[in-house]
Amino acid sequence: MPYSIQANIKPKKITPSTLRLGGRNPAGDEISFTNYYMELNGKPYFAICGEFHYSRYPEADWEAEINKMKASGINILATYIFWNHHEEIEGLYDWRGNRNLRKFIELCQRSGLYVILRIGPFCHGEVRNGGLPDWLFGRAFDVRSNDEGYLHYVRRLYAEIGREASGLMFKDGGPVVGIQLENELNAAAALWEMTAKQGDEYLSGGSRGSEGVRHMRHLKELAIGAGLEAPVYTSTGWGGAPVLEDEVLPLYGGYAYTPWSISAQNPLQQPTREYIFDSYHDDRVAGDFAPPYPKEKYPFACCEMGGGMQTWYLSRFQVEPESVSAMSLMKIAGGCNFIGYYMFHGGTNPVGQSGYLNESTTPRITYDFQAPIGEFGQIRESNHRLRLLHYFLRAYGDRLAPMSTVLPEGAAGIEPDNTEALRYAVRTDGSSGFVFVNNYQDHVEMKEHRGVQFDIQLGEGSIRLPQNNTLMIRKNASFMLPFQFDLSGLLLRYATAQPITVTGSGKLSTYFFAMPEGIDGEFMLAADGITSAETDAGTVRREKDGSYCIIVPHYAPAMIRIYRTDGSETRIYAMSSKEASMLWEVETGGAEDEPVSALASTAGRGRRRILFSDTPLAGTAYGLEFFSYGANEFSFREYTDERNKQEWQADGEGCRIAAERDGWFENCHIQMPAKPITMEVKRIHDHKVLISLDQRILEDAQDVLLKIDYTGNVGYAFSEGRLFHDHFYNGAPWEIGLSRFQEAIEGGKIVLETTPLRKGVMNVAQDAAMAVEQLFEGEQTAEFHEVSAQVVYHVAVTSRIREL
Repeated sequence: MPYSIQANIKPKKITPSTLRLGGRNPAGDEISFTNYYMELNGKPYFAICGEFHYSRYPEADWEAEINKMKASGINILATYIFWNHHEEIEGLYDWRGNRNLRKFIELCQRSGLYVILRIGPFCHGEVRNGGLPDWLFGRAFDVRSNDEGYLHYVRRLYAEIGREASGLMFKDGGPVVGIQLENELNAAAALWEMTAKQGDEYLSGGSRGSEGVRHMRHLKELAIGAGLEAPVYTSTGWGGAPVLEDEVLPLYGGYAYTPWSISAQNPLQQPTREYIFDSYHDDRVAGDFAPPYPKEKYPFACCEMGGGMQTWYLSRFQVEPESVSAMSLMKIAGGCNFIGYYMFHGGTNPVGQSGYLNESTTPRITYDFQAPIGEFGQIRESNHRLRLLHYFLRAYGDRLAPMSTVLPEGAAGIEPDNTEALRYAVRTDGSSGFVFVNNYQDHVEMKEHRGVQFDIQLGEGSIRLPQNNTLMIRKNASFMLPFQFDLSGLLLRYATAQPITVTGSGKLSTYFFAMPEGIDGEFMLAADGITSAETDAGTVRREKDGSYCIIVPHYAPAMIRIYRTDGSETRIYAMSSKEASMLWEVETGGAEDEPVSALASTAGRGRRRILFSDTPLAGTAYGLEFFSYGANEFSFREYTDERNKQEWQADGEGCRIAAERDGWFENCHIQMPAKPITMEVKRIHDHKVLISLDQRILEDAQDVLLKIDYTGNVGYAFSEGRLFHDHFYNGAPWEIGLSRFQEAIEGGKIVLETTPLRKGVMNVAQDAAMAVEQLFEGEQTAEFHEVSAQVVYHVAVTSRIREL
């Protein structure tokens, strides 16, 4: 069935922003804004921002995890500064160890990432009192207000943050490009954890109306006074939050899972509207986004797209990885040129001097968030999906950013539970662009669409995409397809594959495309500038107009070689969806201590590499780091110039590495000494087990991950009577990385316990004496099924290119 969309539009009107934001660093790099996107050195810069909380992660592992985020395509790292993590006791600030903000920012700079500091004072983040210290309450002033008593303490907090970040602002050559003021003012509050019962009392949502605007101005003035000067100031814009006009960029977001909407009376979440195409930057479109200013005045930017979600006591769910990538696609299709994930990396709540520092709706310790990078550094399926999109934005974001959003007729009338209508939209400049397709909806079982073609109406006629086949769009699929796409001067009329990245220049360029699951790659190339084309899988044929039509089966990779009239060669590597999920684009080498400069791409600091690996990896100043879960040997391959050969070396004792050339790739196999696990699991009761560990269990291992299969309500992990980890049961395995808790395992024994998962009713015993006794009637389960341990192997490798 053909679906028509009008892409014959005038280029979008883009003007210098009225936002009084921007700045220049000592290297001459300049950040500025138009009304539609952020600029770096006068060119569109597509921000890809991921949240990672330093105080929820061990200091010793920060650098490796920051490098993982960069390898995932993140170019800006955002982090909350939780007040009660630093001044839990009034007047006693702690910036040491896992709270060493300065070191964390410096490591971001070393890895080549920009930084946004979310300085509060109120942060939320499922932290006790939203991050406000207990001692701040019971005073003669209201928190989150313009009362001078409250602002006195905020001024003191900001001064502390300013001292820790001194010299690390963008203007000083540092990586800090953004400051977020407050969080969700007027829109949300946190539980007041002094209350006796979960969920009964909330602290103030903050000043409202003109007082709210005045409060935001106070906070900005206090931040600047503390030396927290950055080219970008932001605030959350949802929920009627006050907007400091032309002084702060409002940020938005969206979540597939909304546990705050769940209660005992309403236990089922309704589907959200996050997966309905909208146009966020067009005042003529009456969509769900309705800010208190003209849509086209500021760029539509996000800081809290759901990278996952933390389970809450009343809301247990498993985040579908498709929900995360589809969320990104929807925002980008709608005109978002600045994406941000909360969370991108999970963590572990510290335990304070006054008790637990979590919000009581969530577990005491774990803050895994089911994020693309987990609490113990695990690379999740959502990460594999997002990387491809991020690499596309790094390579082609400057092309995409100026393009307008065009919605097909009737798009605004689609409801979340509609499974019949195909959801699609276009971003275009009137002559080229991308078709965005989404067939995912949270909390709805979507249907497959068959026989799909798109008729894209352009000024010089229309393009049918595809021309020779039709598309089968599977349940939960989301992807984009290019039309009138420039390939180093050649014209790709369309492709039924998603562009990912490009490498090389001059005489040889290679473009990488990912074919969506179940869709053959159809590449239609205009004949101009081409002498011939060939593919090592699939077919090549000439159309009546001379165009080259190359069709590649979706289940097998193919290298398409296009020979050009000027003697150069352009390649297209078409990947199956499975192979594409293994792609990593990383950077190795480069001076560690040089200041961050232009980060519009990965080029500039070292050598870009295109690798394929099932084993998670990251680039470093010295080479590559691999993190293997359970396997002491694995393989990876790298796409390299066939004229060169690489010599590889692994750093670990007993590690062996072998490499050989195989077609377009250098194949490498790494083998490390196997690490045996000595662990005994003794069942005390169905709901309680004792684990006895060899105290040397962590020797020669990056980590050891306990994997716990159980059924229950809440899982607890104790060492010598002290709780060191927990888990709200949601059907997924409970994982614990032991290196995080070395003190807890020094005794060599861990007790796991779970409370019952119940289906039934609780009644008060009629014959109870002086104290109330409750009796449960129904089914209840509390049982540990299996406990296993998985070694996390780490190896660093370096390479040297040898000319043949």
